[in-house]
Amino acid sequence: MTEIDAGEPSPEMADVERQLKRLDLFVRAHGLVSDLTWAEGFGVYDVLQVARFLEEKEED
Repeated sequence: MTEIDAGEPSPEMADVERQLKRLDLFVRAHGLVSDLTWAEGFGVYDVLQVARFLEEKEED
């Protein structure tokens, strides 16, 4: 059986991986925000703020 040396991902795949990680971050942020009780509902800004918070925590 032949082994495939994956090596470093191509620039295109690295970009896709970054986009998928970012998408996962927004999905988690939306899940957290939508589980909370909001007097006036929530919006995109709320999800973005939670996403920013999660992103900062991941960097620490």
